[in-house]
Amino acid sequence: MRIGETEASASAGLRQRTGLPAPLLFGIGLIWLLAAGPALAQTNLRIFAGNFPKIDVLRALANAYGQGRPGVSIEIETGGSTLEAQQQSLNALLSARDATTDLVLIDVLRPAQWTLGQWLEPLDGTFGNDREAFLSRLFPAYRQAALIGGRLMAVPYSADAQALLVRTDLLEKQGIPVPATQAALREAATRILTAENQPSLRGMDLSGAPVESSVCTLAMALWGVGHDLLEGGRPMLASDQARRGLQGLQALKDAKLLAGPPGEGHPERVRLAMQGGSLVFGHGWSYAWQRVQTDIGSTVAGKVRMVPVPGETEERASSCAGGWMIGLTAFSGRKAEAQTFLRYLASPEAARLQAELGDLPAQTGPYQDAAIVTARPFLAQMGPVLAVARLRPQSARYAEVSEILRSNLSAFLVGSKTAEAALQDMQARLSLIFR
Repeated sequence: MRIGETEASASAGLRQRTGLPAPLLFGIGLIWLLAAGPALAQTNLRIFAGNFPKIDVLRALANAYGQGRPGVSIEIETGGSTLEAQQQSLNALLSARDATTDLVLIDVLRPAQWTLGQWLEPLDGTFGNDREAFLSRLFPAYRQAALIGGRLMAVPYSADAQALLVRTDLLEKQGIPVPATQAALREAATRILTAENQPSLRGMDLSGAPVESSVCTLAMALWGVGHDLLEGGRPMLASDQARRGLQGLQALKDAKLLAGPPGEGHPERVRLAMQGGSLVFGHGWSYAWQRVQTDIGSTVAGKVRMVPVPGETEERASSCAGGWMIGLTAFSGRKAEAQTFLRYLASPEAARLQAELGDLPAQTGPYQDAAIVTARPFLAQMGPVLAVARLRPQSARYAEVSEILRSNLSAFLVGSKTAEAALQDMQARLSLIFR
């Protein structure tokens, strides 16, 4: 239609050009609209990502998915530039049961809470007969995280772990292999401190402040002696094995290997000390290794690697699983397309692209791919770390669980509580949650 041409004149012009009567022209137009309708339909998926750190990788995967589905667009929403704003946005969409939000990234600790809140759509039907094949491609910790009460509640997507940062240059200088047991770690740290004779150099640092990462410190101390925070779904902390786990941390204190104050340690303190060259060993997340390699002013770039945290024996080495999962909101208005996108994210092809773009997939395949590992050598380090990663306790009341564990560990490391008193308090308070 030309600008200024009326509907009547346009209709008359069309009849004149085609010679067809108006009713027939109307019928032809209706048939064309009905036929073209599906091709013109547009599906707009919306993902709430919050503070997910690798949002650029998620966008790239969304774009790769969209290339094969031109009728689909994917919007990724952070909810704001601060954690407070993001949490407020998340709370608002959950309370409103917002049908415009289809998928959401959640911390690996949260599926139980989200399941209890009935905010997630179970995904067993999404994968159907392919469910077990998908689960078999995941590292064990992420298989466990995905299943709540036997139901598949979220797709493990981005992996991470708190593990041991090691100054390989100092070990090599003294001819010491990377320690595979707690005793070997203490011996290596002591030898290096003696040989280097630098007042600023410390043997070890870890999270001991009342922060979330300290739950990992406690958990790995127990895992290292063959124990766990929960046994058969119940706390078993008033036990000889649990006491032996804390004795391993006490041995580091007694040997004056821990950076101080040990009850105030947190991930950033560890990262900065390692980066500044004042640590031999430290508990850290993968971001710490990456910052050590790339930050301007780092004194140890290329001299640090990540390995599992040693246990009493080599077989009891462990790491503490972190990371992100993607769930389908129970109130999504576009569940069919969202399920298709989740199946794409769960594919080996998506995991490969994710690894190539710089993230750590929860699937094992990319860590065994020679071409990817050659291009991204960090995957060769993280593969063994993630293979022995374990989850912190799964609970819909995890915030309470975390506060009980981290506050007591900090009190023990500060010295305001004995190991016995800290473990008894944990046992008593956790027994009210895990009944």
